[in-house]
Amino acid sequence: MKLKYPAEAFALGIVLFSAGMREAFAAGILVILSVVFAEFLKNILEKFLPGWSLKICVCIAAGALCSSAFLVGFAALGTLLDTGTWLAAFLIGVLTAYQVLYGEIDAQYGELLLESAAAWGIWILLAIFREFAGSGAIFGNTIMTAGFQSKAFQETAFAFLTAGLTLALTNGIFKKECRSKLSLFIFVPAVLLFRPFALRIFGEAAGLIWTILVPIVMFLSVKITLRFSRISRSYRGLPADMLAAGFIYMILSIY
Repeated sequence: MKLKYPAEAFALGIVLFSAGMREAFAAGILVILSVVFAEFLKNILEKFLPGWSLKICVCIAAGALCSSAFLVGFAALGTLLDTGTWLAAFLIGVLTAYQVLYGEIDAQYGELLLESAAAWGIWILLAIFREFAGSGAIFGNTIMTAGFQSKAFQETAFAFLTAGLTLALTNGIFKKECRSKLSLFIFVPAVLLFRPFALRIFGEAAGLIWTILVPIVMFLSVKITLRFSRISRSYRGLPADMLAAGFIYMILSIY
C-alpha cells in the first residue's frame, strides 16, 4: 500500500525544523495544513482543468500557502526566516502537492491525517530529545545540564537522522514503505543551506562548488549501493537515504 502522508515534505521539514520542540510543533502543523489544502484544491479543480494545468496550479498554490504560512507562523514565534529557508518552505509545499498529485490519497482525509499525525508526533518526540541532548532545554526552557549533552545534537547530521528515524517508525506503524525517488530534492537544498565543511584553499568560488559537489556525489553513490542492499521494509527508500545523508554529514564535518 502507498503512503497517504507526504513523506518527502515531512523529511525536508524535519531537516529544517527539528532542533527544538517549539519549531517542530509549529512546522508539523504547517506541513499537514499544506497537504490537506493541496488535496482539497485538487479535488475542486480536477473537474475543470486539464491535467497539466491542474498540476501547475496545485504546486504553485501549495508552495505559496506553505511558504507564507511558515513565514507568518515563525514570525509569530519570534523567529524570522531567511530567504533560503523561506524558499525551502516553498519547496515543502510543492512536495506536498507532489504527494497529492501522484499518491493515492483519493480524498481519504481520515487516513491522511492519521498517518500525518503519527509522523508529526514522532517528529516532536525526537525534536525534544535533540533539544534536551543539545542544550538541556525543552520548549526553550532549561531543564538540566549533564555531561552527555553536546551541541553536536543540534547539527544537520542529526537532523537527517531524525528525518530517517521519523519516516521509518511511521512506516513501521502502518506497515508501509516509502520508495521515493525525490530524496535529492531534500538533500540538495540542505547542502545549499548547511554546507558540511568549508574549503578555502582554491579560492572562494572553487571552494564553494567543491563543498556542494562532494556531498552530492557521495550521496548519489550511497543511494546506488542502498538500492542493492537488504533493508527492513520500513527503512527502504527515503528513510534509508535520510539516514545515509546524516552519516555523510558526520563524516564530512570532521574535515
